[in-house]
Amino acid sequence: MTTSQPPKLLCPTLHLYHYVLRNGLNDSDEQLKERRDNFTENLHKITSHLTSKTHKYADGFVRLIPPEEDVSLWGNLLDLKWQEIPEECKEENENFLFLETGIITSRLALYRLNDTYLLRFTSYIPSEEGLQDLKTFGNLSEHLSTLNIELGQTTILAATISEKDYQGWGSREIAAQCLRLYYPETISEDDLIKCNFLGSPFYLYPKSVKVKTINNLSLESTHLMGVILYQDVETEEKADEFYNILQNMILSYHKINFFYSQSRALKNLISQQYKDIEKQTEDYSKTKWNKESLKQLPYQSLEFYKKLSFLADQEKTLRVNLYNYRKRLQQIEEHTGEKLGGFLGDFIDEAEHYLKQIETTIGFVSPGLQLYDKLMLSVQTQVSIDDERIQKQQSDQQQKLGQLLTGSCAAIAVGQILTPAITLSLSQYIDKDPNQPPSVSSLWWGGLATIVLSILSGWLVSRLVYRWFTNKQI
Repeated sequence: MTTSQPPKLLCPTLHLYHYVLRNGLNDSDEQLKERRDNFTENLHKITSHLTSKTHKYADGFVRLIPPEEDVSLWGNLLDLKWQEIPEECKEENENFLFLETGIITSRLALYRLNDTYLLRFTSYIPSEEGLQDLKTFGNLSEHLSTLNIELGQTTILAATISEKDYQGWGSREIAAQCLRLYYPETISEDDLIKCNFLGSPFYLYPKSVKVKTINNLSLESTHLMGVILYQDVETEEKADEFYNILQNMILSYHKINFFYSQSRALKNLISQQYKDIEKQTEDYSKTKWNKESLKQLPYQSLEFYKKLSFLADQEKTLRVNLYNYRKRLQQIEEHTGEKLGGFLGDFIDEAEHYLKQIETTIGFVSPGLQLYDKLMLSVQTQVSIDDERIQKQQSDQQQKLGQLLTGSCAAIAVGQILTPAITLSLSQYIDKDPNQPPSVSSLWWGGLATIVLSILSGWLVSRLVYRWFTNKQI
């Protein structure tokens, strides 16, 4: 690293583009409120360190329009009608606020961009204040690098310095030092990606940021940081329109990265479920299926379909934003007369690769829906056959039980009716004296005969009843 004194810069400027999703797919009212609250919290972090020209802190007069007015897809989010706003902060026909903190001048704007909130903040030291040290970027960016990032954030540090004023430093070295003053992390010069813009050095440093974790899968967005060292004032003035177009181009950039990260997490979930249904199909004959397992299949199929549909939505979102990104690149070329190549230009190829990956995943796992349909049909058939067999067994058991009960009742009835007659008949034969009561032996033989006749009659009646119910021959 160069040991000489760092060079000085003219009109150091910070351009901040902070994006938060306004609404996602199927968001509830609570989720919409939470997103708005997070956006408001980040706004407060910025305005609590800014003042008006009359030294009023901005967090006392900067606020969003009321939620009931936040209904359109595009437009301004700042409540410019609030009477607390100092007059020196407003300008006719402008939708941003002017702020002054010492020698630092700032502009703050809040926008709705369809499904996204944008906080756009520009802070600079006017050229009238003369040359400034590199450390000025640390003052300009105070508290900005620690904002909670969801959809994405881009920060461009820009200044005017001719190559002859580098004082022995390289442009990459200057850019790395500027970023270190903005971002509280060790940044190596080798990590910077060199581009070129209007003949001036342009360096970018993309940093992945973990947003949250779902099912042990990390969802990430990007904190894109850059430095532009304009070679002269005329070049910087020529780039003014570049920043207006950049806010929409970078929105597409962040959406592509954010939703691709979601698609990767979703790909892991749906691929695992696809493997599960494949294994269930292969092990069909080895698995014991029942009504409970049959009930689970439609639910699993619905969850698979929802994930597949969401993945298809991600693919459509990436495709739309890639189209918008190309369009903005073309607009920059039309306004500046220079094609923006390097990292931002090459990102188109990267985004197309993302699309192909998602398309491949959708094509690979889509047959899972047919597998679920076929497996449900097979299991339903198997369960129906098992139920029919069980019902037949229960029916046979009930018929046999009915036959047994009928025979028993018939036997008891026959026994009650025939016992006296059989006993008297046997007594006349055994005792030889009809005038005497039956002897004990006559009673025993009569009872035994009654039992035999009762069993035979019960069996005959039960068979007749069973034949009548089942319509079968004896």
